[in-house]
Amino acid sequence: MGSKERRLSYSIAFKIEVVNYAEKHGSRAAERRFGSPQTEKMIREWRKQRKDLIKADKSKKTSCSCAPKRPKLEEYVKNWIIDHRKKGTAVSTKIILIEARRLAIEMSITDFSGTTSLCERFMRRNGLCMRTKTTIVQKLSHEYERKITEFHKYVINMRKKLCFEIRHLGSWMRYL
Repeated sequence: MGSKERRLSYSIAFKIEVVNYAEKHGSRAAERRFGSPQTEKMIREWRKQRKDLIKADKSKKTSCSCAPKRPKLEEYVKNWIIDHRKKGTAVSTKIILIEARRLAIEMSITDFSGTTSLCERFMRRNGLCMRTKTTIVQKLSHEYERKITEFHKYVINMRKKLCFEIRHLGSWMRYL
């Protein structure tokens, strides 16, 4: 594949259609029928994946299951994240990786890399997102209404003093 060529993705429904045709007529015939991007090798790969393709969600474009290498570790980390979020504690990528490494050592897993991309894939697989829940709400001052009223009075007085129309307020505010 040349550097300028883009990789294409195909829907699972399309792959199944190509595989069904290839089952009846052969992979080369399917390649001729469905066009040039689908190579014979690609069709052979899809034929090997036939069972997985039939089971997969037809609206998606990939059949990659991205199954975790260490499902037990992932389950512990997922539960840890959920518990911390329930308590209102913010959980960042770095904190997740530190906890995952600690758990990997506890579970005697020696080949665990604990990279950021691994964390991102883990989050995507488990339907988690990197949002932080805020627990502390900024409280308005007790004098909030009085300060707003004072500000309005100040603007009105300055407008009268400098003799400008309300539509020019934004232009004059930078000089105050």
